[in-house]
Amino acid sequence: MGMPLRSYVALGLIAAAPLITLAAAFYQMYGKGGDGLIAPSIVAQPAAPAAAPRAAAAPAAAPGAALPEVAQPRPAAPVPGRSAMDFAAYRPAWEAALQRADVDAGKQLAQAGKAGVQACVACHGQAGVTPLGGAFPNLAGLTQDYLAKQLWDFRDGSRQHPVMSGIAKGLSDEEIAHLARYYGGLPPGAPTAGKDTGGHEAAIRLDTVGDGPRALPACANCHGLQGRGEGALLPRLAGQPAPYFVDQMNAFRSGQRQNDDVGAMRAFAQRLTPEEIGQLSRYYESRSPAQE
Repeated sequence: MGMPLRSYVALGLIAAAPLITLAAAFYQMYGKGGDGLIAPSIVAQPAAPAAAPRAAAAPAAAPGAALPEVAQPRPAAPVPGRSAMDFAAYRPAWEAALQRADVDAGKQLAQAGKAGVQACVACHGQAGVTPLGGAFPNLAGLTQDYLAKQLWDFRDGSRQHPVMSGIAKGLSDEEIAHLARYYGGLPPGAPTAGKDTGGHEAAIRLDTVGDGPRALPACANCHGLQGRGEGALLPRLAGQPAPYFVDQMNAFRSGQRQNDDVGAMRAFAQRLTPEEIGQLSRYYESRSPAQE
């Protein structure tokens, strides 16, 4: 018993499909001309610019007459695109000044100030540890890069303070570098707080673990365990006065301080409650800035 007609039709279609594909490919390769097996795409080329008409020869100038001005060719417009500098590594503006900085010049400026610039020791202490506490930070133990950046930021306005902004505006690049080199070389002092009374469980959890549901990473990821510092531009929090810590976190929360990298601290500060900021401030104040 032979196959039904529809079976022959189905087989014919199955066999015809590859034949049609081969025929189409053959036409694509050989049917459009060209130098190769596959014809190149025909792309309309822009017409060549017409040659500028040659100017008629100017009549000879009379003896003693001024020579006519010759039109200068316009410089070619820059070609848009990348340059080698687009891929150069970022170098902070204060880096070159720090390499030339002088510790003794920084110490002299810190102790005596200059015309229009108050001596740093009045608020930050002789050894970079503030005797006043409160809203004045300890500078000893901070890195020279961090200190230079903060003074730079006070000067350009990305970080604002009623006293420090005016002082920074009176400092040159070299003077900022001198101060940063001097304070960056001082050993960190003892905590400014009194006896540690404990009760830091919530702060320790934020320091070491963070809070995943609120997208809060552990503070130690950037500032080191117990706030002892991590990296040239990530400041040491250990031993800083609690009021200073609270003031800076509130400045980040409100957007008054905007010199954090990609807005990270502004975002984190807004996710912390005022109570948590207070707990962290007391915890870091009680920590020793020296490595144990």
